[in-house]
Amino acid sequence: MSVTGPCVTVEEPAFVARFVLDRESDTEETVANVDVLVDLPNGVRWVLTILTVDEVGRLLAKWKETGEVANGSYFWAVGQVIVADPGLTAMTSAVRELVRSGEIASAGVRCEKSA
Repeated sequence: MSVTGPCVTVEEPAFVARFVLDRESDTEETVANVDVLVDLPNGVRWVLTILTVDEVGRLLAKWKETGEVANGSYFWAVGQVIVADPGLTAMTSAVRELVRSGEIASAGVRCEKSA
């Protein structure tokens, strides 16, 4: 794992994942809502947002209070993965399995790398 600015990079033979943390509120152990860029050796890049189950519940409760998203009555998102536990260890495990199984092509949003 390496840290560059807001990104924590995890390099493995099957992928390189760059997790974009909010350094004011997140730590590598406690992050519950994070965007991640996943680069595969074949040059394809996938983007995911990974959230914990508790974070989804927190967002629904917040939206119920603010009236957003039909008063917090639902949650949906493209390119999002839900994990049981917070932290980059659990999130990296999810990315690893998505890449291994090929499900990253269904769960992630493919994007072009910028030059």
